[in-house]
Formats: sequence, C-alpha cells, structure tokens
Amino acid sequence: MIFSAAGSFAANAIPDAPTVPPAPVVDRPLDPALADTPGEQPSTLHQWVPGHWRWLEGAYVWEAGRWDTPPAANVVWHQPKWERQANGYVLREGYWDEAPPMRTTVVQAPQPQAAPPEIVVMAPPPPQQREVIYERPSPLHVWIGGHWSWHLGKHVWVSGRWSTAPRQRAIWVAPRWEQRGKRYVLIEGYWSDAAVVMAPPPPPQVVMAPSPGPQIVVMTAPPSPRYEVVYSRPGPGYVWINGYWAWRGNRHVWIAGHYEQPPRGHRSWIEPRWERRGGNHIFIEGRWGN
Repeated sequence: MIFSAAGSFAANAIPDAPTVPPAPVVDRPLDPALADTPGEQPSTLHQWVPGHWRWLEGAYVWEAGRWDTPPAANVVWHQPKWERQANGYVLREGYWDEAPPMRTTVVQAPQPQAAPPEIVVMAPPPPQQREVIYERPSPLHVWIGGHWSWHLGKHVWVSGRWSTAPRQRAIWVAPRWEQRGKRYVLIEGYWSDAAVVMAPPPPPQVVMAPSPGPQIVVMTAPPSPRYEVVYSRPGPGYVWINGYWAWRGNRHVWIAGHYEQPPRGHRSWIEPRWERRGGNHIFIEGRWGN
C-alpha cells in the first residue's frame, strides 16, 4: 500500500540537480512515519520489511512496511536509504542479500605457566618470623605471608602484605624452601590459575585413630605459632578459628586464622594440636563440637 503525501509533503524542484537512475536527486527526505508498525506475522517464513519514503511525480510518498518472504534461504533485507549527492538526495533502493557469515570467536587454550625461579644456597633459612596481620583493605585482597629470601649472599626477611590477584580465579602459591641433599632451594611464590594448581602430595604417614580426624605423624617439630590480630567479626554467629601449623606437601604450612560459621548443631571449635610421642610429632585435626 502506497500512501501519497503530495498535498502536505511536496518538495521543491531543483533545476540543476543531476539525475541518478533509478532514483532522482531531491530535497532532504522526511522523517519516517511513526505509524508504520508490523501486524501479525503471517508465517515463520515471513520477514518484516519496514516502510520508507519514496519520490514519485514530484512529491514524497510513503511506502508502508509489509511482511514479505525472502527469495532464497539465508538472505536478509537491506533497507532503502537516502544519501546526500551533489546538491540534493538520492534514494538507494533496498535489496535482498546473503546474510554475512557468523563471526566465530577462537578461544586459545591457556598457555602452560612458567615454573617459578629457584634459588640454590648452602645455608638453611632461619625460623619463620612472627607477623601482625593487619585489617584486610577490601574483600578482594589476599594475604601474602612473609618469607625468607636470598639477597647479596644472605637470608633476607620479606614481610607479609595484602595484595590483589592479577586476574580472576588466580590464587597465590606461597614461596617455599626445599632441602635437596646438602643444598637448600628457594622456590619463589607466584600467582596461578585455580585449575592449574597441583594438589599437594600426600603426607608421609596417616594413622587412623579413635579420636576425630586423621593423625599425621612426622619427624619434624612444628615452628612456633605466629602472632595474629583478630579482626572484626563479619557478622553474628561467626566463630574465630586460630591460625595453626599444618603439614602440606612434606612441609609445615601456616593456616591463617579466620572466622567461620559453625555447621548446624555445633557451637564450639576444638582447635587442632601437635602432640609429641616418642621421637615423632603427631598432628590432630581440629573439629566442631556441640
């Protein structure tokens, strides 16, 4: 259906305007008609072709939108448009054309992370120093514990600090000293993706006992407990869990203190502990009590 607007939307003639077949150059085209809305779709094969202004017999006429069936599969309708040319405007007719190919996003597999650098020395590191863990700056910060490093031919203590992960899902793998024969190797800490972190090797010996939780038996005594600052309670019902030395990957690892909500039916936390039995040191896991 073509609606004529010659009476109210007539355009002035342009004597020197060039003619570009099949659409002549005319005055500025009008704004689209606001009432051009699609009705009920006749079928799933039909596509809506919006209406547009056309120049006919010296005046603008509105060509209403319509439902149309594409001439072939996988084609889209390119709407007619008016373009400025010379001293007027020319209508570029609409047309059906093949749909552009879908863009595919190539996701590269994560590159294997480089192994952290190792420092090999003959002198063992001193005992861990006590640190004060001050209040966390934000929920995004992660505590990086202090450690002994090697600088200018001697052991140097690097203080702990709060830091933010360089990317999402990254976790901090703490530096560690490993004794290899008569040498001591420092493996520097690094940020690693959660899926890439290897699980720690099993403890040297696990003895099942009647007491709750497994007992880990090792020859090395745990270091002295670290001094920790108990920060403000995150909410009602939370219980403070003191930090303690655990055994992970054939070495003592400090588990920082934190708040937890007791599981249903429990109210108190029974702290883990190390017990000396003969020449061994036995670690008894903590548990929730009634």
